[in-house]
Amino acid sequence: HNFEAMLTNTTKHSFGGPDNGAMIEYILRMAEVISGSPEAMRDRCQVSFITCPVSPLQLVEECCDIIITSAKHGAVVNVLSMAMSGASSPINLAGTLVTHNAEVLAGLTLAQLTKKGAPVVYGSSTTAMNMRTATATVGSPELGMISSAVAALARYYLLPSWVAGG
Repeated sequence: HNFEAMLTNTTKHSFGGPDNGAMIEYILRMAEVISGSPEAMRDRCQVSFITCPVSPLQLVEECCDIIITSAKHGAVVNVLSMAMSGASSPINLAGTLVTHNAEVLAGLTLAQLTKKGAPVVYGSSTTAMNMRTATATVGSPELGMISSAVAALARYYLLPSWVAGG
């Protein structure tokens, strides 16, 4: 329903997180109908998808399904790690970046093994955990440092990046 609302009410690019690969099939078909043809939809890149590995270091079935289905159709997929320093990744920021990078590269590798050249965005919603409240430190200096490092990693790999921030 979210994609239907987006695709029928805007001409802008839309992205979201489907539950599985079967949803991607329906969403892409809907985008084709709205665009007028499969070619018109591909030329315009009207829709892309986002999926999150489960930290630490897991590409669960649903995540794999989304990556594989996106790659098969040539649809852009944003592999977005949500590692949390001190919770689901090492307490130090360097260790968290290692975990984050491994998760995104695992998704990238799966996409490329599915279809060489499949479009992937290097994504991040990685942050640190506040040790007193056990909450994400959105808006903290640590988030800025992690986000900056993640963007540098994406540039290193010559990938587009999408980094969440506070």
